[in-house]
Amino acid sequence: MGHFPDRRRNSPFQTGFFTSRPFAARLGLLGRLLLALAAAATIGFTAGSGLAAWQATRSIRVELAAALANARTDIAATPPPPAGSTASWPAELCDSFDGNRHIQARITDQTGRLRHRSRLATGPRPPAWFLRATAPAMAPITLSPTGFPAGWQVHLQADATNEAAERWGELRVQIATITLVVLLIAGSCCVIVVRGLRPLATLSQAYARIAAGDETVNLPETGPADIAGQAASFNRMARALRTATAQNRHLQDQLTRVAEEERAEIARDLHDEVGPLLFGITTFAATLARSATEGRHDAIPAQIGAIQDATRSIQRTLRAILKRLHTTRGGGLPEALNGITLFWNTIAPDIIFTVSCDPALATLDDGTRAALFHVAQEAVCNAARHGHPSHIALKATRNEGRIILSIHDNGTTAIGTPGFGLAGMRRRLADLGGHLVITHDHGWTVTAILPDPDTHPVPAPTPRTMAPEAHDA
Repeated sequence: MGHFPDRRRNSPFQTGFFTSRPFAARLGLLGRLLLALAAAATIGFTAGSGLAAWQATRSIRVELAAALANARTDIAATPPPPAGSTASWPAELCDSFDGNRHIQARITDQTGRLRHRSRLATGPRPPAWFLRATAPAMAPITLSPTGFPAGWQVHLQADATNEAAERWGELRVQIATITLVVLLIAGSCCVIVVRGLRPLATLSQAYARIAAGDETVNLPETGPADIAGQAASFNRMARALRTATAQNRHLQDQLTRVAEEERAEIARDLHDEVGPLLFGITTFAATLARSATEGRHDAIPAQIGAIQDATRSIQRTLRAILKRLHTTRGGGLPEALNGITLFWNTIAPDIIFTVSCDPALATLDDGTRAALFHVAQEAVCNAARHGHPSHIALKATRNEGRIILSIHDNGTTAIGTPGFGLAGMRRRLADLGGHLVITHDHGWTVTAILPDPDTHPVPAPTPRTMAPEAHDA
């Protein structure tokens, strides 16, 4: 449908002369239909009453005209009186019309003086307004019958009083009948309209409930075909709305989970990548201070260079995190584990590192390789910082559909309260269907066990709203 702003703007009901909407415009659909029925009933009653009144007027005219014609015919057919009774003949002829309901006879002489007049039949009289409205204007008939004295005439005048009284009685019955019929029809139509619009009221209430946020509305699909069709269409719309709302909620939950997982991933990466580098910088700074105190100035440039290298590594790691480039150093897992030992050989040269990695693990997928790399990095960092070991051994093997990475150190420090690092390792492995085992026997051994992706498909990450390590962070 188009829009007609000019027509709406120029509407007289929106100007200063019309401060409110017309009465019909303020009515609802039911009110408008009932008003239309009342108007139709009024028109029907008026038309029926007018037709009955016209029929009464016509009947009176026809009846009076017929009465005049019959009276004229009767007078013409009446034989003249015998010669001896000529003087009484006019009076007898006039008296023959006594008691007539429609015709009054008058006898006048040659001078126009009234000699005799008949008496009309008496009866109930109609209302004066009805008599004036229905009585026709009919000219009298003047006759000079045979046997009348010279110049004498009989005048036949039609009188509508008795016929109008009869028609008035009939008209009242007709008007009462019309009124009853109109009322019955209008009442039946009102009942039909009210019952017919009841489903629309139910539909309107259902829309109001939908607008108020109640999406559980369901209408009965009963009644006439069109009403049942409207209810079925509404139910389909409500189901589609419920489905869309559920999908929106699910999407919002997914977005929330993704945001929380991303935040937890960033927190893990900061801990796994930046934590060891910061520890290395702290160690180099302490070594630098000892070298300066002990006068070993020839070692200071190398230690400063190591700090600069660690700082640049932190910068690269932060840039990688910002770009969400979660990759490990080097190509495969063997290169990644060798990179860890080379880094810590620089930081803690008194620790002996040994690496044993199955060459077949060089072809692991990025997710598995990244998880194992971060576990090895965190385990080595924890051992070097807290355990004071002299030897750390890293071993990665493939065995019976599993990938096993173990990090063993000969440190002596007792295990403390599990923190962010251990929770992060467990979460990374759990996301890939694996688990973490920590044992203490002549040192500490951290073992990561994952299903071999070449043998078992990697499961989808478990949905969660908040990672534990993100909460700890």
